Amino acid sequence: MRLFQVINLAKEYLILGLMGLIFIGIMYFLFFRRFFKNHVKSNINKVIVFCILFCYVVIVIGATIFIRPGVYEHANLHLFSSYIEAWNNYSKSYWRNIILNILMFVPFGFLLPLFSDRFRNFFLSMSLSLLFTLGIEVTQYITKRGIFEVDDLMNNWIGALIGYSLIMFILLIFSKQKPRFKALKLILCILPSALTIIIGYKIMDAYNKQEFGNLSSNYNYIYNMQNVTLNSYVELNDNDIKKKKVYISEQYTKDEALKFAEKFFEKLNAKLDTSNIDIYDNQVVYNSIDNRYRLAVHLRGGTYDFTDFKSDENIINQNMDEESIKEVLENYNIDVSKDAEFEEEKENESSLYRFSIDLKEEDDKLTDGYLSIDQYDDTIHVNNYIYQYDVCGEYKIISQEEAYEKIKSGEFNTYELYDIDSIVIRSVKLCYQVDSKGFYQPVYRFECTIDGEGRPIFIPALEEIQ
Repeated sequence: MRLFQVINLAKEYLILGLMGLIFIGIMYFLFFRRFFKNHVKSNINKVIVFCILFCYVVIVIGATIFIRPGVYEHANLHLFSSYIEAWNNYSKSYWRNIILNILMFVPFGFLLPLFSDRFRNFFLSMSLSLLFTLGIEVTQYITKRGIFEVDDLMNNWIGALIGYSLIMFILLIFSKQKPRFKALKLILCILPSALTIIIGYKIMDAYNKQEFGNLSSNYNYIYNMQNVTLNSYVELNDNDIKKKKVYISEQYTKDEALKFAEKFFEKLNAKLDTSNIDIYDNQVVYNSIDNRYRLAVHLRGGTYDFTDFKSDENIINQNMDEESIKEVLENYNIDVSKDAEFEEEKENESSLYRFSIDLKEEDDKLTDGYLSIDQYDDTIHVNNYIYQYDVCGEYKIISQEEAYEKIKSGEFNTYELYDIDSIVIRSVKLCYQVDSKGFYQPVYRFECTIDGEGRPIFIPALEEIQ
């Protein structure tokens, strides 16, 4: 979830929280004040804190439960798996989710000691914080509006700890009394925030020192294979392959992507709308002023997705030949390599046409990927995922047998399959995947049937580089 989405969501549930406060205020003035007027002493500071705390709780419950559909059925009990997943993908969106889960509970730990002196007790505040996040996770699981994840429990609790330690630090600084071991207590109060910042810095530093990036297909946690039936109909054969080349793809800066988009629209006699540009982690989305064209440029690799929203006729039909599809692409000033293989994928009354290039190496450059085009109603989509890579060196790889042993030990990723009963391996080949730094790394692709469904398992092939 992006920051502006979080802000808009907070605004939406803040209104609900304020409505709840108004209701509580009406009930108090109509009923409770009459019965308890001799026992209730007004405290404006506590009232303000209570109002803020109430609105905050409504926003958190709304953001974690009510905005989601009831389609989730799993629990993830693997500690630190979200951190490993963020490390493997190493994109802002994955780390942002972890950071937001921590920051979301900072106000809770911060406000509790302000609301009541009793919550200045560490164990009471932290126990209540744990119960609050546990209640959210259990509710998500029961209502199927989220996955019960122990990492969420941990991250929320860390956020509450940071909030609690910060407010206790402030209260100690401005305290008129002189508590024993004040200096030590101040250090302990700042320690959670300091440790969080240091750990974050160490993660970034370790990543920047790596020669290559990380692969999203690497495992996030180790499967328990004791109750999994594993069968293989593949004869593992390495053909004495000990080394494979690693390649690096072209990287666009945002300025380079903008120039590319401007030229692309110019060839279509359209003008780019500079006021309507969306910037994401690894892509920038551009629109024409008349909103007919959209171009999403991928910074890593320089590939793109193009959409024409206002095609006046059915240009793409079934059973078209290669030359006819190339003519359509030429109308958008898109050229197709003569080395690409042409194929048609039919679906109901429509077709998707694809031009594929499979690991073609020439003049120390590797070309790989595909370009596809299809049409739905008046909208034409072109996806150009043909990458060009430069050689950056040869490196040792593990054998097929070693890759298979990783599957046997549960060190693989099946993308949100939490329970597995059986795996049947049908074939294996060496292919490539782009890592988080834009390098094209060799990986083993095991074609499998997992619980009756066809799924590939990817095992990184590079030996660990010291």
